[in-house]
Amino acid sequence: MMTDLIKRLRDNEDGSAAIELVLVTPIITWALLSTLVYFDAFRAETRSARAGLTIADMFSREASAPVAIGAGYVDAAQALLRTLVEFDPAPTLRVTSYAWDAGANRYVLRWSESRGMGQALTDADLALMTDRLPLLADGATSLLVETSAAYRAPFSLGIAPFTNNTLDPVQMTTFTVISPRFVPAICFDPTPSIPTNGDEIC
Repeated sequence: MMTDLIKRLRDNEDGSAAIELVLVTPIITWALLSTLVYFDAFRAETRSARAGLTIADMFSREASAPVAIGAGYVDAAQALLRTLVEFDPAPTLRVTSYAWDAGANRYVLRWSESRGMGQALTDADLALMTDRLPLLADGATSLLVETSAAYRAPFSLGIAPFTNNTLDPVQMTTFTVISPRFVPAICFDPTPSIPTNGDEIC
């Protein structure tokens, strides 16, 4: 009789499924949350890339003459960038106009405006970016539009490190070079409140 009881206990499989579920649940949960986080990060990166292209295209379509864009225009572009990316309330923007000087064999800065992205670019900065900038004809100008937006994942799961129990943001950056469409150069007026005062930088 005792032998029969031991055999029944040995052959009893009740509860085995519950144990397997307990073992596999953390893995399934991690996989689902990972899928959510990586999909959300991919969505944020896509929005950032499209926003950068939209801002660059907006600048390239300006017909500067006879009025050049001013600081207010760049401020409005940053506000538009904030609306487009959504996930960062304070994205940064830098717009730079430059030209190629064949005689000096280097890029020449025309003007640069930064909104939260460090300092405006200089000729020395352009020299360091030579391998990232496309070839231009002598005297031709182009625009460099840089954007950066901070994405913070809802869960860590390896996508971002922790600092002080807070997820560190991942910077979604864009680097877009585009030529003016309708004019030789996009001009910048540091004092647009005084029309046609001759201080436009092209």
